[in-house]
Amino acid sequence: MKNTIFLAGIFFLLLRPANAQTNLSMRASQYQLEILGPAGLASINFDSRFPKKESGLGFRIGLGFSPLGAFGKSCNSGTQISLPAGFNYLIGKNTHYFELGAGGVLAIISATKRGCPDFEERFFSDNTQSYTFITLGYRHQPFQKKGLTYRAFVSPLFQTGFSTKLWGGVSLGHRF
Repeated sequence: MKNTIFLAGIFFLLLRPANAQTNLSMRASQYQLEILGPAGLASINFDSRFPKKESGLGFRIGLGFSPLGAFGKSCNSGTQISLPAGFNYLIGKNTHYFELGAGGVLAIISATKRGCPDFEERFFSDNTQSYTFITLGYRHQPFQKKGLTYRAFVSPLFQTGFSTKLWGGVSLGHRF
């Protein structure tokens, strides 16, 4: 429950500066379609920098979707809607950046539990409400102009009571 409240707080704090143009530079802002990221099978994210430069500290917020049990053996069937939020830091220049990030995901799960004798070894349960992630990866984005962005990353997922799940993904975006 504490994780859920914490993640909801981060999500709303990140939304607040987005409405106050004076507090946010909107530098290197972009929308990304992410596949196999921390939010599940697919997500749409907004990403921007806090300082008025291409690199440095930034944030991301999004909306994700994942069908449960659609791709093989699973203890659940149904749907997961995810709200990822986090901070990231870009190191690099011109168009090539190393990305370091961390955040959390609030998961809303509509699932039906199936019989699973080894359920304790699974990452998700019927009661899953939140988990955290870190991100390490490569990002390519056009320097000081609009255009296509892409990134590839590894993103371990952490949830209390479960072992760490090694995860990763790719995204394609548009900088505006």
